[in-house]
Amino acid sequence: MKNVYVAILGAGFALALPDIAAAQDATLIAKGKQLFEDKKLSGAGETSCATCHPNNGHTDNKNYVGLNIVPDGQADGRSTPTLWGAGSRSVYAWAGTAPKLDGNIRGIIVNRMKGAEPSPETLGALVAYVSSLKPPMSGQVDENGAPTDTAPDAVKRGFDLFTGDGECATCHVLPTLDKAETEDMELGGKFKVPALWAVSQTAPYLHDGRTKTLPEAVKTMWEAQKKKAGNPGSPSAAQVADLVAYLNAL
Repeated sequence: MKNVYVAILGAGFALALPDIAAAQDATLIAKGKQLFEDKKLSGAGETSCATCHPNNGHTDNKNYVGLNIVPDGQADGRSTPTLWGAGSRSVYAWAGTAPKLDGNIRGIIVNRMKGAEPSPETLGALVAYVSSLKPPMSGQVDENGAPTDTAPDAVKRGFDLFTGDGECATCHVLPTLDKAETEDMELGGKFKVPALWAVSQTAPYLHDGRTKTLPEAVKTMWEAQKKKAGNPGSPSAAQVADLVAYLNAL
C-alpha cells in the first residue's frame, strides 16, 4: 500500500501517516509500560503488574492465592502465566473466564490487586504494552510453531510427536499453541489451555505449578491425554526427550 501523506500548511514538508501511527503506538506502549510498573494501581500501593510479571512480561515463576505466594502444587494456588505473546491468546485467566485481554487486566487490577476501577485510557495503554510483548524466537521454529529447515532433528521429531502420536496439538493448537475452550485433564479441574511460547522459561508447570521441569510436565500431560482418549500409556524416554527439544525451541 502506498504511503498516504498529509501536508502541513506553511511547513514546507509532509509527514507519512504510517510514521505518525507508529509514533503514536510507541507512545501508548511506553505509557503502558509505565503503568505496568506503577504500584499505585493496587489498593495498598505495594504491588504492580511487574511484581508478578517481571523481565519484560515474563513471569516470576511462583504460585499465588490472591497476592500471597504459596507452595508449588497447592490446590488453590495458581501459577503466574507468562505474558510473552499475551496479545494473541485465545482466552485469559486460568478459569478461562476472560475472553479479551482488557477484561483480564481489569479483573487483575480490581479483584486481585484490590485497586480502583481503571480508566479506559489506562486499560488501553496497558493492553498496548502487554500486546507488544512478542515471544523471543529461537530461530528453530517459525512464527506458526513449525520447525525451520535448519532445526535440529530432535526438534523436528518432537514436532511430529506434538502434532501426531503425542496428541499435544489437540489442545495446544498452532499457531497460538492454546485454544479458547477450557479442558479437564483430571488434574484438579477445568482450566485454560496455556500457550506454550517461551515455555522453557516458565517453570513450574500446570495451573498449580505441580511439575517443576519440562520432562515431568510432558510425561504428566502425555499420560493425562492418553487416559482421556481411552488409550492409557506413558511416553518413552526418547519421546520425552524429543518433545522437550521441540518445546525448548518455542
